[in-house]
Amino acid sequence: MENELKNKLEAILFLESEPVKIDELVNSLSIEKQLCQKKLESLKNNYERNDSALDLVITKDEVQLVTRKKLSGFIEKYYKKKNKTEQFSPAMLEVLSIVLYKNPIGKAGIEKIRGVDCGLILRRLLIKGLIEKKEKTKSSRVFIYKPSLRLLKNLGVSKLEDLPGYDKLSKEL
Repeated sequence: MENELKNKLEAILFLESEPVKIDELVNSLSIEKQLCQKKLESLKNNYERNDSALDLVITKDEVQLVTRKKLSGFIEKYYKKKNKTEQFSPAMLEVLSIVLYKNPIGKAGIEKIRGVDCGLILRRLLIKGLIEKKEKTKSSRVFIYKPSLRLLKNLGVSKLEDLPGYDKLSKEL
């Protein structure tokens, strides 16, 4: 049971691309908050002890699975090289289109339109610098996404209204 709980926590954190509220984990797994925090700390210690590429960032209310800071240079080089040759998947193009025509929009709004999870796609678009993310309000951890200036420049438009069919599509989505 002990390893099973840590495995479930790790699986949830792996699948999420954004910080997860500890209360969400507690409710999802039907466990006490103190036990959840203890297992998260244990998981974090396992990563450190095993010199893993992964780490947990734990705050009072949230936790996120991240790569170790010492690997940031390697990851940046990897993505720069990969981005030069990588094609966009249909799912990436869908999410990018939704952000372009229905911004600002939250992850839940994108997922409502698409009908599937889009966390990993949003992360990849953020890494590529094609979209920007900011907190919806200072007191919440809900993020909204909008097209980056870089994306508009790459598309050859100076404002969103210059996109083909913007007025019609932005109202239909």
